[in-house]
Amino acid sequence: MKIATSVLTAALLSATAAWAGDPGVSDTEIKIGDVNIMTGPAAFVGRGVSLGSKIAAGEINAAGGINGRKIKILTEDDGYIPSRSFQALTKLLEEDGIFALNGTSGTANVLAMMPLITENNLPTLVTTAPSALIYNPVRPSVFTFGASYSDAFYAQLKYIHDHSEPKNPVYGIIRQDDDFGQEVEAGYERAVKEFGVKDGIRLRFKKGTSNFAAEMAQMKQAGVNVLANGGIFAGAANILSEARKLDMDIQSADVWSEGIPASAKLAAPAGYDYLVGDYVALTGPAVERFLAMAKQFTTPDELAGVSRYTFVTYVGLKSLAHAMQECGKELTRACTIDKLRHTKDLDTGGLSAPVSFDNPQQLAGTEVAVYQLNAKELKFRELVGFKKY
Repeated sequence: MKIATSVLTAALLSATAAWAGDPGVSDTEIKIGDVNIMTGPAAFVGRGVSLGSKIAAGEINAAGGINGRKIKILTEDDGYIPSRSFQALTKLLEEDGIFALNGTSGTANVLAMMPLITENNLPTLVTTAPSALIYNPVRPSVFTFGASYSDAFYAQLKYIHDHSEPKNPVYGIIRQDDDFGQEVEAGYERAVKEFGVKDGIRLRFKKGTSNFAAEMAQMKQAGVNVLANGGIFAGAANILSEARKLDMDIQSADVWSEGIPASAKLAAPAGYDYLVGDYVALTGPAVERFLAMAKQFTTPDELAGVSRYTFVTYVGLKSLAHAMQECGKELTRACTIDKLRHTKDLDTGGLSAPVSFDNPQQLAGTEVAVYQLNAKELKFRELVGFKKY
């Protein structure tokens, strides 16, 4: 009897130890990490991203949490610097003891954190940097939500080609001289080959460039009237501003970063009703429902900062929460990862296409919608709903 009791006790202790081995989970709480751009020129992006986690956590907690446990978001600033991303995640793991990671900053930042993510088998949702570098090769605990820049640009150029292409079209591209720029050009390359249009000129620039006068003069000389604008934020606005100074009559396809209010305000003075391809909604009933719900969990200033970056992280945490809920009371990282792998057609309320990670790349949200800015009213309208390209 004593031997049997000892064996049973040892087995129970072993099972308890195995479950308790995953940090970040208590009887009442689940700690989720967020490494983001909270300072520096791109801080408005990071604040929007972190806001998505905050709103999702508030909504989930108000509904009773994850099997009775409330979500706690812990945010660390990386200033958009990869070495700081590594330091931030180290703190979240070693000092705060997070269970999973939702906010992840840019592509280089995610890659800098990847050794820690894989070493700790950390369930991670990458939503703001859906680069192929993240999911190729696939990392077992990493799940990516979002379309490629290539598909986003192809979708926009296809809309222009099918619906509003000028007579005697001449296509041109200006993009950063880096991996991001290569993805933009891949979408452009696919479009010009498939459409059989004139490929007028391809230009590259270094990250941080602010003066595009010479480049746009070359564009005008080449006769470009359909532009793939690979600039972001102020860079994209400066490109359009130079085009306006030269009185260029162009249709412009832009990066999804230009779908946020701050970017639209920068670019609007040039007067171009540019297009944006995105894997989350920029307008419509889904956005209206989200904003109405988010009022419960944000201040007026925070609500004013909601953008497409908020939506992507909100979807990420809702996907993570769905997987954790499926695990029941004995929540582990291994179970969460397994449930994420089996996630199929998770409804996001129209903020994106349904989320499905049940594929070899553990990649969801690849469908793209196309929107157009009304530069005078600073409003976007949907041209094409979510569609695979």
